[in-house]
Amino acid sequence: MMALIEYYARALTRGKFSLISFAIQPLSFIFIVYVVSGGRFLNTALAGAIVSFIAGVGIADLAIELVGMKTRSRFYDILMSLPGSGWKKALGISIGMSVPAFPYVLLLTVLLLARLGVQALPGMILGIIALWLWSAGIGFLLGVRMKEPVRTMRPSNILLTGFTVFPPVYYPASVLPDGLVRILTTLPTVSASQLISGSGDGLSATVAALWGLLEMVFLLGSLGLKKCEI
Repeated sequence: MMALIEYYARALTRGKFSLISFAIQPLSFIFIVYVVSGGRFLNTALAGAIVSFIAGVGIADLAIELVGMKTRSRFYDILMSLPGSGWKKALGISIGMSVPAFPYVLLLTVLLLARLGVQALPGMILGIIALWLWSAGIGFLLGVRMKEPVRTMRPSNILLTGFTVFPPVYYPASVLPDGLVRILTTLPTVSASQLISGSGDGLSATVAALWGLLEMVFLLGSLGLKKCEI
């Protein structure tokens, strides 16, 4: 597993501008929301960027890489020859592909903690872990079902946009009607954003925890990992 983490970490951070290009979209959304709101929505904008980094790694990057492995037989043979069980290899891939997002998630988390206080840390940790498990589960599901990287990009981009741009992820749910807010809070990205931004309540914590537990079960023993055969 450590070999896989090291391989993906080096491959994804090797380019001179790889980390910068990786961060363009989430950081640009922070700027847009900050300017439009006059700074009032900065906390939710920072939380939204954290959500986008984590969800993007799982839903988009991980899914495309798993499908791409099917077309790279030599790499697949090397991977299969590594010691360890299938779920450990899958975990190594998902952690390795998360490495480029880690500096940004850490920096944004520290900025939010400076604004919210240390008391917000438990909710932030719950939101981040639950979201990572959920996005990795979606990534594995797409990686199992899809057969070509190009075709995988379309549904993954649609899902990523649908879960992070339109719902109240970068902006507070308070600007929407109460009835709609209750529905949208059931989305893992919305509940995670609320917890990370310090605006979460019992409902968002429960939703995030349930999504995290559900995807943990999927990642550890579902048919998805078995079909991946990695």
